Amino acid sequence: MEKLKNIPIEGLTPGGKEYNNLQPNRFKQLQVEEGLISYYHNHILHFCEVKEGGLRLVKEHKTDEILQLFGKDSGYKEDTALHTIEGQKGAFWLKLKKEIIIADLLQLKVLHRIAVNENWEGFDYNASAQRFAYLDGNGLYLLDMEGNSMLVYQSTIDAITAGQTAARDEFGNEKGTFWSKDGSKLAYFITDQSNVTEYPLVDINNPMATLRNIRYPMAGAPSEQTTLGIYHLTTQRNVFIEKQGCEEDYLCCVTFTPDNQQLLAAELTRNQQHCRLNLFDANDGRFLKTVLQEDDEKYIEPEHTPLFISDDADKFIWQSRNNGYNAPYLCSIDKGFIKQLTNFEGEATRVIGYNNYSQQLVFECNANNYTARTLMAVDLEGNLTSLSDSTATYKATLLQNGYYIDEVESPQLPYKAVLCRTGEGEIETLYTSENPLKGYAVPEVEIGTIHQNGYEICYRLIRPIGYQSGQKYPMVCYFYGGPHVQLIRSDWNCGTAGFEYMMAQAGYMVFTIDPRGSANRGKQFEQEIWRNIGGPQIEDYCKAVEWVCGHEKAIDRDRIGVYGWSFGGFVSTSLMLKAGNLFKVGVAGGPVTNWRLYEVMYTERYMQTPQENSDGFDQHDLSRFVNQLEGKLMLIHCNTDPVVLWQNSLAVLHQAVKDDKQIDYAVYVGHTHNVRGPERVHLMKKVRQYFLDWL
Repeated sequence: MEKLKNIPIEGLTPGGKEYNNLQPNRFKQLQVEEGLISYYHNHILHFCEVKEGGLRLVKEHKTDEILQLFGKDSGYKEDTALHTIEGQKGAFWLKLKKEIIIADLLQLKVLHRIAVNENWEGFDYNASAQRFAYLDGNGLYLLDMEGNSMLVYQSTIDAITAGQTAARDEFGNEKGTFWSKDGSKLAYFITDQSNVTEYPLVDINNPMATLRNIRYPMAGAPSEQTTLGIYHLTTQRNVFIEKQGCEEDYLCCVTFTPDNQQLLAAELTRNQQHCRLNLFDANDGRFLKTVLQEDDEKYIEPEHTPLFISDDADKFIWQSRNNGYNAPYLCSIDKGFIKQLTNFEGEATRVIGYNNYSQQLVFECNANNYTARTLMAVDLEGNLTSLSDSTATYKATLLQNGYYIDEVESPQLPYKAVLCRTGEGEIETLYTSENPLKGYAVPEVEIGTIHQNGYEICYRLIRPIGYQSGQKYPMVCYFYGGPHVQLIRSDWNCGTAGFEYMMAQAGYMVFTIDPRGSANRGKQFEQEIWRNIGGPQIEDYCKAVEWVCGHEKAIDRDRIGVYGWSFGGFVSTSLMLKAGNLFKVGVAGGPVTNWRLYEVMYTERYMQTPQENSDGFDQHDLSRFVNQLEGKLMLIHCNTDPVVLWQNSLAVLHQAVKDDKQIDYAVYVGHTHNVRGPERVHLMKKVRQYFLDWL
C-alpha cells in the first residue's frame, strides 16, 4: 500500500504556495445576466445557456486569451472581479491597476477603457446612467465613459465623508452608494466623524516612521453622525433626507423603490433597541411614513435590504428575527408587515431571490440541521417546498424559467454543480470535483451535539493522524465563539481550518464548539451574551472540554491548549487567565482584551455602554486577571490593525510586567487585522511551534 503524505503547511494555509491546489475544484464567479450564465472553471471562462432542458455551452475563453485582450501588463488575473452589466449579454466591467475596462467577453471585445487614479475606490456602476460613482478622499464623484469626472458632494471638513460605508460596515452596510434602477438618482451616505476621536496607526516600513490617524469610535464615546444625500443626474443637484431619529442613530438597508421615486432606509437608534424602516420622497428627501417598525428590549440587528418581488412598487420581502429566528416576511409599503412566510426552528441564512416562474421565494436555511444549509422555496401564502435534503450545504444561483444551479458540498463530497428546475429536481450534473486530498493523510473528523444549559451545542473533534486507542494525546482547542461566525458546518472537511489539520498531523486532538452567542442559532441563543459578552462562551467552553475529556479517553487532561484570533483571541486569553486549571498553553491573535477599547456599533449592541454596564465591562477587562495566569501564553498582533487596536494586547503585556508574569509576544508588521498572503505561512508555523514547545 502506498504511504499517504502529510499535507504541507503551505497547502493548509491561504497564501501558501500549495493552498489552491488542495482545494476542491469549484466553479468561480458564477453569474447570470439576460439568461447568459458565466463562470470560471479550469482556467477557462465559460458562457452557457439553458436550452432543451439542459445547460449548453455557448462559448469559452482561456484566461490567456482574456489577458491578451486587456494587455499582458494590465494585471488581470482569474480572481479579478468581473461585474455583469444589467441588460447587456456577455458584458462586464472590471477594475485593473490603472484603468476600468468595460468589455464584451462573450465576443472578446473591449468596449471602453477608462483611465483611473490608483487612489480612487468604491466604484459602483449603473448601466442606465452609464456612469460610475467613485470615492476620492472624502469626496464622491461620477465618472463617464469618456473618463470625465463630476463632483457629486465633498465637504471642506476632512472628517465628513460622502459615499463611504457607514457604521464601520455593521448592519449589512457593505458600500455607501445606491443607484436607482433607471440611473436617474444616486443615494449616498454622508458621515460626519468630527466628534469621533482620532486614533494613531504608525507605519514603520520607512526609515522615518509615518503616522496615519483613523477615526475610531470607542464604546460609550461620541459616535459618527450619518444622513443620506440623493443626487439627481438630470438637474445635477443634491437633496437630503429628513432623518427622523437622533443624530447618532444608524442608517442601513437603503434601496430605491422599483419606480425610482421613493427611497427606503432603516433608522436604528444608537442603543439598537428600536428600528424603523422609513420611506422618503426621492425627489426632495421628504419623510413620508414609517413603513414598519421593530423593538426589542435587548437589541435588533437589521442587515438585509428590502427585496421587491416584482416591478410592483408596493410588496417586498423584509428579513427579521422578530419571532426568534431570522425569517422572510411579506411586507408592503402601504400595510407594513403582512405575514411571516416561514415558521420553523432554524434560520433563513440567505435569501437568494424571487423565482417568477414558480412564484416562490428561494432561500437557504438550517432547518432540521444546524450545521447544514438546506435549499427551500416558499410562496407568498407561506407554503413551503424543500428543494434539497438537510445533510449537506446547498448554494443556489437562480437562472430563468424555474431553473437554478445548485452547488453542493458535504463532509464526503468536495463539490458538485447541478442544474435543477423547480418542481422537477435535478436535471443534469454539470461537474463533480475529485477529492483534492487523495493521497494525503487526512485526520478523522467527528461532528455532533452536546446538551448544555438547555441547548444543543455543536462540536467538532479531530483525531490525530495515526490515532490509536489506548494512547494519550495532547489536545488543542480552536475557538472563536462570537456573533456572526459558525465554525462547524456540514460542508467539505466540516468547516475545518488549516490549523486543525496541521495540529492533527503533529499528533494532537483538536476540539471546537459553537457556543452560545455564535451565529445561525436564533435570537435567544445569541442574546444569552447580552451585557455579558464572553461569560456564557467561557462557561460553554469549560463544560465542553470537561465533556470531551470524558467522551474521548485518549485525551491527556494535563496537556490541553487553546488558540483563536480576534474574538477567538479574546476567548483564548480569557480561558488562559480564568480557567488555568484546564488550559496549559494558549495562543491569542488580534485579541480584544478590553471592550472599552472596541468600536461603538458592535460593542454597544451586546454590552450597552460602559456607563450603563460598568460591571459587565470590568468582568471582561482581561488586564484585571493577568495575575491569575499559570500556563504559557503567547499574544500576537498586527501593528496597523484598524479593527482590534494594537493597544488591546499591549495593555495585557504591560500589566504582565507589573504583575511579574511572563507572556510571550509577537508582532506582524504592516498587516491589519490578520496576517494575509505568503506571510501567513510564517504565522501558522509560529503557532504550531509554540504548542510543540510547550504542550
